[in-house]
Formats: sequence, C-alpha cells, structure tokens
Amino acid sequence: MSKREGIVFTCLMLFLLLPNIVGTFVAQDLLTIGQRIIYFITSIAIYSLGLTLFRRRTFLYVASLGFLLSAIDLVHLIINHATTSLLFVFTIIKSEKGEFLELLSTYWFVLILFFTLWGVYYYLAHRFVKQEYIAPLRKRMWTLGVIVLFLTTTVVGLKLQPKFWNMFNIHGQDMRSAAWVGAEKACPVNMFLSIYNIVDLGHQIAEQKEALQDFRFGATYEPSRPKRVRDNQPIVVFLVGETSRYDHWQINGYERETSPYLLARQDQIISFDSVYSVANLTTVSVPFIFSRATPQNRELYMHEASIVDAFHEAGYRTAWIADQSFNNHFLMRIAENCDYKKYVTDPGEEVFVDTVLLPPFRTQLTTPETQQFITLHSLGCHFKYSARYPESFQRYTPDMTGLDMKALFQKAGGSEEPDGMARLKPENMTAFRNLKAILINSYDNAILYTDYFIDCVIRELEQTGRPAVLVYVGDHGENLLDDEKHMFLHGTYAGSYYEYHVPLFVWTSEQYRKIYPQKIEAMQRNRQKLTSTMCLFYSLLDLGEVKLPEGHPQLSFADTLMQAMDTVWGLDANLQPMAIPTRP
Repeated sequence: MSKREGIVFTCLMLFLLLPNIVGTFVAQDLLTIGQRIIYFITSIAIYSLGLTLFRRRTFLYVASLGFLLSAIDLVHLIINHATTSLLFVFTIIKSEKGEFLELLSTYWFVLILFFTLWGVYYYLAHRFVKQEYIAPLRKRMWTLGVIVLFLTTTVVGLKLQPKFWNMFNIHGQDMRSAAWVGAEKACPVNMFLSIYNIVDLGHQIAEQKEALQDFRFGATYEPSRPKRVRDNQPIVVFLVGETSRYDHWQINGYERETSPYLLARQDQIISFDSVYSVANLTTVSVPFIFSRATPQNRELYMHEASIVDAFHEAGYRTAWIADQSFNNHFLMRIAENCDYKKYVTDPGEEVFVDTVLLPPFRTQLTTPETQQFITLHSLGCHFKYSARYPESFQRYTPDMTGLDMKALFQKAGGSEEPDGMARLKPENMTAFRNLKAILINSYDNAILYTDYFIDCVIRELEQTGRPAVLVYVGDHGENLLDDEKHMFLHGTYAGSYYEYHVPLFVWTSEQYRKIYPQKIEAMQRNRQKLTSTMCLFYSLLDLGEVKLPEGHPQLSFADTLMQAMDTVWGLDANLQPMAIPTRP
C-alpha cells in the first residue's frame, strides 16, 4: 500500500468509525469503563471482520451501506450524548410523511451535507484505494479467528447476563450495566438490533391480532339509570392530545391567555395537577394509555385487547377518529375493531388543524340510540407548531410563520459548535433568547388553538342533550429550551420533567353531573394526587359505568378509593423501567 493510499484509507476508516470514537467518550449510557472498552473493541472488530473477508476497495463500498446508520448514530450522540436508542430508530422508521417532511424542510441542510460527504467518500475510495487485500491470507485467517472468538464470547456474555444477575449485582445496579452491554451499543450493531426488534415487534402485534379475536375482559355495562331511555345513554369521549405540556395552559396557572375557552367553563371542568406520561414519545405512550400494560409488564399491551375493546364488549358503540398515527400497528389494530373509524389525512397544505376531526365526530353523535365511546386522536401541538393553527390564532408574535428556523438555530448555537445548543457563547445569548421566544410564541398559539378545538368538541356534545363526559390528556410534553440543558422537542434520550408532566382535563355535561354526582366529588378530591397516564384505562371505564370482574378502584380518578403514587414509573428510550422526573 502506497503512502498516499495509506493516508486516504486511514482517513476513510476513521470516518466510518467516527460515531464509535465519539461514543466512546461522550455516550452517557455507557455507564462503566468496562462498557466503553467493550463498546470500542466491538466497533473495531466489526470493521476488521469485513477487512478479513473483502478486498480494500470492496470493503469500503460495502461499509458505505452503513454510512446512513452511522450518520444517524452520530446525530443522536451529538443531540442526546447517548448511543442511538430503540425509540429513536422507531421514530425514524414510523414517522408519518407529513411529520417527516416538516422536519426535513427545517433541517434540509443536513441532508445536503450527508449526500455531499457520501459522494466524497465514494470518490476517494474509488480513486485512491486499490482492489487488494489488507494482508496475506494467513494473517487474515488468524485475525478472523480472534474476531470470531471475541464476538462469540460477547454473545455468550450477553445471553448469560440474566442468569448471573444475582451473582454480580453490585450496589443494586441493574444487570444491564455489565461490561458486555457495551457490545450491543456499538454502531452499526445497535442500529441493526433496533431495526430487528422493531420488525419483530410488528410481527408480534400482527400475530396477536388474530389471537385476540377470542380475548374477553368480561366487561359489563352497569348503568345507574335505565339504559332503555336515550337521554340516559352516556357518551364518553376520549381526546388524546399531542405534545401538550401541563404548564403552558392558562387554566393550570400559566400567565398567558392560552385557554380562555376552558377557563370560561372552569365550573364544568376538573383539571388534574400531577399527571405524568409513561413515556415521552407518542408511539410508546399512547399504547400504554389504551391498555393495562405497565412499565414492569410492558408486553401486556400485545397480549390483551384495548380499552376500546372493553367498551365494545360492554355494549358501547365505538368510534376511532384521528388525523395522525396512520402507520402505528397497535393503534390501527384498535381502530379496525371499532364500529366506525375515520382517518383524516393531511392534504399537503401549509396549515393542518385538528378541527378537521369535527365533521366525522358530528356524524357519530347522530347514530342509533346507544351508549358511545369515541376516541379522537389529534395532532395537537406537534412540531412544526405554526402549522397547527390558522392565521386568526396567531396571537403571540413573532412566531415561526415564514421564518428560516435553520438560520435561527445557527445564530443561537454557533455553527462551529459540535453540539449546538449545549454550548452557547455569551455573544449568542441575544439570538438564543430570540429563538426561545419564537418557539414559545408558536407553541402557545398552538395551545390556544387546541383550547378552541376542545371547546368545539364540548359544544357538539352539549347539543346532544345526553349525559356526556370528555377526557383530554396530553400523550407527552415538550422541551422548549427551558433550562441550562437547552433541550428541544421531545423523545430525548434522558427525558425531562417538561416531556412527562401532561395536562388532564375532564369536562362533564349538566346531565352527567346530575346522574353521577359521586364521580364528580371523587374527581375533585383526587385532582391533586400524584399519578400517571396508566390510570386512564380504569378511570375511563369508571366514567362510562363499565365494570370488570377484577375491579381496581384505587387506579380510577373517578373513585374515592384512588391511591396516589409514591413513585411514577415510566419507560426510558430503550423501553426499560425508570422513575419519571416529577420536578424540573
């Protein structure tokens, strides 16, 4: 190998290993020195394995196929200071077209940079690297043997980990802190494992769909009034909000006027103070809301039917109306079992608002005389915030409308800084405050429009003259550059208080309050108790007078026996149980 080729080849190898080099030093999810060592050795072993099997140029071509995965891993390391998590990959794979295009329009320069680097990589590999083996056959076979031995030991170590958990438990540390776990986190191993787990999860859900055909909760409808009278047939509406944080609602004490409609109805509405989402990403939090699964028993949502099925089993007419999550296997399984389902797709306009759900919702309120459970899954305040409200709700300005967000982020973070918002220079603080103000203005406008949308739903329910209850909950919150961590959006690896603390509102009609005064009293008493979105399964059934053979009144906020949680449990980015932060 000539000197020039050696330099080019070394640079290309370092380029391939860049995520692993960065991860060795900055990944906070590598908890021990042992993990970091195994992580880096695994990284070297993976690429060395390829070099023992392929000629140099062929190897670089083959390795380039993992370039995209490496780029994703590097972005995750820079943003979250952690190796790519399962949920991050899940978000990329399952992102809906509209969400993906919104983010792409904001960060288009990243895509251009990626393809530019990829082109340079291919040019250098083709121009300067020869089609020869890295070493003679004998040396390559010895190297191959060592690599295979190491990788085999790694797999055995990972497989035996649970069996030796009690033996090697140190200071109560979780078994996944063992050194061998570092091998799972090395790029591109972590990416392929995540993709495999996601595909496997999809297959499991598809298989369970048929198995659940015969599943029964034993749910029964036991009304307090005779159900033959239509005026006594309750309507339970469950509105799942998107990206909604507790502290930006005026009705919860926020200084800005972001919920004037709900505030005007505050004698009809109960707002719960201490509700936390089980996860900071829709694809995880919503399935848990609709099931009896817990962080400690997370697979239960695949082995049982949903709360919608429980209502249907009890004789309710069910409906699913949504303008998002069109490709979520779990939610689509629920929707398919409903008496009515309607997905309202984005027509591609600049602004796409939740009031598109009102026409199909209105049609369901005129259905035959029976009790009803209707789910509305809204797009809420999902980024890009300015696309969630019309111009007439552009109350707080300047907002994101018509602005180049990429340029604003560069000015605030300093384009030369490797981790952007994490290290702000004093001279950039003015730009940072301006960016933060724009984000908050846009987000508050989106909350304002969500308040209007909720009021529209309430007005539709009032016109029925029937006992009705509306439960609104945010699936998770949002980071808005709140503190010294300068976190933005949601689904971050570490998670923050702002991503988990969510609003929970319950509106009841006059007819409902007359029939169920004990439930209103119970909710008033429970409104300040610490709880999580896992309480919604039992609470919604309670509000609809649906009983299960194994009642859990301590989990229903509509029951006087509800118990507050000492610790709120949720899931981290790798779907492992964690204690949710309940303070900023």
